[in-house]
Amino acid sequence: MENLADMIFDSLLFYGVAVLLDVLMIVFTLLFLNFSAKYRCHKLNVGWYICAVLAGPLTLIVFLIKRRTFPGPDVKKCPQCKKLSGEYEQLCPVCHSALPAINREEKRRQKKLSRIFGIGIITVYALTVILGAVFGYNLVSSPELFEEDDRISVNGVFYDKKGNSYENEDDVILYDEDGRVYTYLSEELQDESMYFSYETQYYVRDDGEKYYALDCYVTEDGWFYCDKGYMLELYSEDTSEMTEEELDKYYQEQMTAEAREYRYYDYPYTDGTGTLYYSAYEASWNEKGELITAENDIYQ
Repeated sequence: MENLADMIFDSLLFYGVAVLLDVLMIVFTLLFLNFSAKYRCHKLNVGWYICAVLAGPLTLIVFLIKRRTFPGPDVKKCPQCKKLSGEYEQLCPVCHSALPAINREEKRRQKKLSRIFGIGIITVYALTVILGAVFGYNLVSSPELFEEDDRISVNGVFYDKKGNSYENEDDVILYDEDGRVYTYLSEELQDESMYFSYETQYYVRDDGEKYYALDCYVTEDGWFYCDKGYMLELYSEDTSEMTEEELDKYYQEQMTAEAREYRYYDYPYTDGTGTLYYSAYEASWNEKGELITAENDIYQ
């Protein structure tokens, strides 16, 4: 419970900081666009700012490309007709109005602010990458916060069919009706053609024979069974002959079971004869060696 609380707190903290960085990125981008355009004697229309809010990084890239076509800081703008002229022009060539002198101090301020907010954008982006990397590392390095046991433990202990106890669910031994023993094995294999590794799980019989874990089940009596012919299929309740009253009761039971933790017995398999099988890796027993199913699970 403490780990879960820590996980929730860390997640809320992460998303809170992420939202703050996202807001700062938008604000810095808007200010950068404004001062950078003003420094180059260009007025941006409102569409630029809307795009910056909706698609900041893409808008920023387009702006940096488009900025090369802007007039520049050494250009005068006519206060009457808005015509642009060179820095040495005294009169507007169109309306002959007097042109104002270039405010060098204001230009320096605009340039300085555009650089500050540009650096701010880079800083926020770097912090976002670092935050994502740190949070991702914590997820990978703390899998216990997210993973649940596949088997059901009894007071923190796992049991096998013979009542032997184990601290680790991977150590639980399976048995078949002939008395053979099966142990769980996880191997990391290297695909030489694709240049990547992958993990494969087996159950290994006491004579060394390997069986893919996904093909392995236990019977209703708790004995090991391998579905080599892939004959088993997911079991589902036959509701075709139920009365309306029975259906209402059945679905009501299904709804009240939603709060129950996921366990293997919620998904049994059948061979078509009515015999049920359960996933071997998720099979669980109590201290008496009894298979824990929906009917006799008293530990939930």
